[in-house]
Amino acid sequence: MRFVVVLALLGAGGCEDKELTQLERVKEQVCACKDVACAETAMKAVPAGDIHPNHRQQGVARDMLDCLAKLYDDAKPQLPE
Repeated sequence: MRFVVVLALLGAGGCEDKELTQLERVKEQVCACKDVACAETAMKAVPAGDIHPNHRQQGVARDMLDCLAKLYDDAKPQLPE
């Protein structure tokens, strides 16, 4: 899943400021989610296409994926000690 998202983030084009704003909005939504289903739904708003990301966009994408990864980790069943 993470690989697909990174490819999508690396693949869309257009105005960089517009893309950065959209990525920041999606990141805020993903990081506000309390469960994986919510975050996966929010991730559908990530721009797709021929992207040439800049350093700031990559940072936002990394933060967004960190939030998603934490939700996946929290959703894993815990083994009894």
